[in-house]
Amino acid sequence: MPLRKLAAEALFAPTLGWNVLLGRMLRVRRWWDRIDDHVVIGALPFPSDVRRLYREGVRGIVNTCREYGGPQGTYARLGIRQLRIGTIDFTPPSLEAVEQAVAFIDDHASRGESVYVHCKAGRARSATVVLCWLMHRHGMSPEEGQRLLLDRRPHVHRRLPARSVVQDFLRGRSGDGRQVPLRADEPDVPNGTTAEGIVLPQASDIERFG
Repeated sequence: MPLRKLAAEALFAPTLGWNVLLGRMLRVRRWWDRIDDHVVIGALPFPSDVRRLYREGVRGIVNTCREYGGPQGTYARLGIRQLRIGTIDFTPPSLEAVEQAVAFIDDHASRGESVYVHCKAGRARSATVVLCWLMHRHGMSPEEGQRLLLDRRPHVHRRLPARSVVQDFLRGRSGDGRQVPLRADEPDVPNGTTAEGIVLPQASDIERFG
């Protein structure tokens, strides 16, 4: 796992640049897509994106990135809550993290609000969370949720149902219908810093792409 973490950190800048090329310059991929009335999935947000998302009704952020804390100053100014379930790039979030995220989305949905769920590119970590949300909220099977995600956002990871966390989430939901406690108030890793203190790119470093 340490090697995977180091590789993810080393690849952050070049892969972000690739995402910016495809999404901002060539515009062959959308930066985000709405999945249902309460969830928008996409790539990591720049400050200008946050302001647009706010106008779309977004009042919560699920940030699955371990490597990026997000434009927290912009969130604070707009009154947007962030739940950060930091997950190393190229790995799926844990079951506990997914359950926290689904409960967080549920909380906002109960107030008629939307939540933006993102990773770096909006393809895998975030899509795993959103697939589990679709299973929870709409009673979809993993395969049905995958088809909907591909219809709305064609470049999401195509084998999400095979992920063990998705199967574990499915087994948990087929039991006694337990309610997952909301745990959105856990301490966050400071913006741009890993738990080990490694300084990573800040939102201000990449705001020019917004």
